[in-house]
Amino acid sequence: MADGITWGYALNQWNVRLNVFVRREHHERAMKTLSALGFRTIELEAGSGRWDNLGRPELIERGHGSFAGFRAFLSSCGIDRVSSMFWDPGRPGEEEGWAFRLTTDPADHDAIVAAAQPFIDFLPQLGGSVLVARPTPSAWMTGPLGADGIGVVAALWNRLGARAREGGVRLALHLDCLGAIHTREDIEALLAATDPELVGLAIDTAELTIAGIDPAELYRAHPDRVRHVHLKDTRFADTGEEHLQPGAETAMLHGGDGRRIERWFFELGVEGGLVDVPGFVAALRDGGYRGAVIVESDHGPNPADLAMINSWYLQRRLGVVLR
Repeated sequence: MADGITWGYALNQWNVRLNVFVRREHHERAMKTLSALGFRTIELEAGSGRWDNLGRPELIERGHGSFAGFRAFLSSCGIDRVSSMFWDPGRPGEEEGWAFRLTTDPADHDAIVAAAQPFIDFLPQLGGSVLVARPTPSAWMTGPLGADGIGVVAALWNRLGARAREGGVRLALHLDCLGAIHTREDIEALLAATDPELVGLAIDTAELTIAGIDPAELYRAHPDRVRHVHLKDTRFADTGEEHLQPGAETAMLHGGDGRRIERWFFELGVEGGLVDVPGFVAALRDGGYRGAVIVESDHGPNPADLAMINSWYLQRRLGVVLR
């Protein structure tokens, strides 16, 4: 079935540890695999340093001579464009002096807006249009934000959304299962406090499902605010508030909690999956969604195998025309 959705794939599942996704041949192999499977659009993830050399615009430019050189490299691999970039402003980076910044702290807002500028400048040069950003730190770090805390965060994202629009880029806030914006009530408060012209949502089907939120219902409630989608499945929900454990990034997501769940994110169509993938995609089609849907596997065991499974599922089970 042809639709107005741009179907793409995230490269993050290949970049699982320090030295496995650094050389040009590593990048070439991943991109050619995705192109052969029908994905001509990719999403990059912001990173830091020479071991993460697709994560910074300046490193991409240095490695390929220019952004035009990088576009030529993508084209040689059968990739048409970079649709988007995922960026966590709370992740310390070498390029900003390893500063630890919080979107919940107004004193950090100037620096966060400045740190976003290279990505805003970079995306249009690769055909991209969406900066996908993590809106808050993890809930275990902040506790409940309350109305005042959400107001502080919203002020930052309204400001950064205006800056992004000046650069021809749309801002989409990515809600995840660990974040301090965690409940449906939190999401509604954030939407109410942000300018719909400047700040949109990025729906991640597995992250929301883990947090107990139905992604299709959220989309149907706010179709005009959804500017980006990450599509993946999960077999588990956070039924015991594991996200509030100290160090939940490891304690929960990497098997350290009491349930010993070593992998939370799965390929489309996985047995026992909790995400109603057909229902969600139908909701997007019914709502006239015209943005990108980026398929992820989030550090699954074999990225090429999972990409093949995901491509098969989209084409054979959902009738997606990928090219």
